[in-house]
Amino acid sequence: MSEKLLQQVFKKVYGKPAWRVHKGYGSSVTFEFGKPKLRISKKILLPKAGRKWPRYPIRMAHVHGEWHLWIFCCHWEIRRDGRKIGHSESEDKKIDQACTFLNGQILKRVAVDPRSLRTDFFFDLGGHLRTRPYQGKPLEMWNIRCPNGRYFCLRADGEYKYQLGNTPFSEHRWLPFTK
Repeated sequence: MSEKLLQQVFKKVYGKPAWRVHKGYGSSVTFEFGKPKLRISKKILLPKAGRKWPRYPIRMAHVHGEWHLWIFCCHWEIRRDGRKIGHSESEDKKIDQACTFLNGQILKRVAVDPRSLRTDFFFDLGGHLRTRPYQGKPLEMWNIRCPNGRYFCLRADGEYKYQLGNTPFSEHRWLPFTK
């Protein structure tokens, strides 16, 4: 059941090029897919005594795709034609180069092994992103935000959720990932 849902979620992403592939905070990597959307916050962040940021009033503005894939809290590696070219422990420059390689490549297929939770993202020009869980830590390894406001998240303990992003934490429903 969860494999079927995973494929339904990614079905509309398959055939779309990844863009703005980049290293985020720590060793996280993000991907955008689909039409760009500009999001401008209505909230203005004001400077406050004792804080270093912001130093002056700011309004946040971001460009995201219809789908936003976030890889975090897991081991990951990027491969080119079967050879590892960067991974979650690489130096920033090497991660940036690996991300540049995936930028513009079309997502062809996503596969999750329900036993090991290894996830493989395959791209059209020989790009391949592989994730695997940290040992002993049931953290979210990756999620994809969909245009309908829902997130599909896979956790290192073998559970997943597919729900609206604004769902209260107390109402998160995690289910076992199965084929």
